[in-house]
Amino acid sequence: MIGTLVTFIVPYLVISMLLSSVMAFMISPTQTQFFLNRGTSSRQFDSVPNGVQDVSKSEARAISSSNAMEPRGMEYDFGASAEMEPQEKQFVLISDSTGLTVQTALSKCLSQFDWSDDECLITDEGEICKITKKILSFVRTEEAVLKIVQEAKENSAMVAFTFADPDLRASAAMFCEKAGVPFVDLMGPMLLRMTDFLKLSPMGKPAAMRVSLNADYFRRIDAVEFTLKADDGQAPWLLKDADVVIVGVSRTGKTPLSVVLSQTMGWKVGNVPLVLEVKAPEQLVNATEIDSRRVFCLTINPKELRRIRENRLQVRGIKKQEEISARFGAEISKSNYADRNYLLRDLKNARELCEAQDWTEIDVTGRAIEETAVLISEIITERF
Repeated sequence: MIGTLVTFIVPYLVISMLLSSVMAFMISPTQTQFFLNRGTSSRQFDSVPNGVQDVSKSEARAISSSNAMEPRGMEYDFGASAEMEPQEKQFVLISDSTGLTVQTALSKCLSQFDWSDDECLITDEGEICKITKKILSFVRTEEAVLKIVQEAKENSAMVAFTFADPDLRASAAMFCEKAGVPFVDLMGPMLLRMTDFLKLSPMGKPAAMRVSLNADYFRRIDAVEFTLKADDGQAPWLLKDADVVIVGVSRTGKTPLSVVLSQTMGWKVGNVPLVLEVKAPEQLVNATEIDSRRVFCLTINPKELRRIRENRLQVRGIKKQEEISARFGAEISKSNYADRNYLLRDLKNARELCEAQDWTEIDVTGRAIEETAVLISEIITERF
């Protein structure tokens, strides 16, 4: 009886062990973010919903086989990774244009990890105390991409790229996959979805190469010119023609916010500083000339405002001048620009004027310029 059991059980155990080993090998995770199916005529990414296929004919031709994807006459040897310092991680950002899109995407993503240059992050592999990024703009050849991927391999870096050309995207993905370099194609999945949704084929040209001199382009140029003329209360007579008016005490970010709104939305934006000792321009408080719904008053936490103003005094050398004068006993009037009591009265004056004129108050404490711009654009869109 025992011999019979041994006869059946032992072969069964051996076969089970072999099957387990094969399955473990087949499902072992790779190092890449998404994959290229070279056996088919389309690309499929596991970073987008299942079923999303690359319907671009040029890409299908580019990746229909490994020979078609690999540039003729191009030899490459990725070699072995040279380990970087365990406390440093590097991102390599590649773009066929200015690189602004990929830089913005990386910054937004890093903010989700509560990253700070002042402290280290604890991970499963140890501490990360330094994150660096290398930006490579106007990269438009396979040779250049290959060289960049080789360097990324040597530095154990992660690659992110934005290419409008589908063939260049396919080659970049192939190079990274062969080298075992983790990578992200930021434009590919989005363009695939849009192609399927719009039933149109993308042009495949970098944005910097396509400047459409249409009505929208000239409208934005006019908006920026207007914003620069109406900056910092220089031309209060122009405020009646503004789409948006930004007011607030000094150092609340009025000028950069105005420029962002004019560039992104094509709006004519005027901004006026509210100073405790100076009366607001008559045009600003004239309700018959300016719609109060278009005026936004920026406020900020007094502690944060004081820090910003003290830094401003330091940069302009005023703090140093006051210290030198005090050391030699010279009489010099001390600036109250960053004085706490003055700040409180300055902010109170701005809030009272805002309430009296029925303006919209926005607290910009800890808020990025882009966030404030989005908030204002949403409010304006709802109102008008």
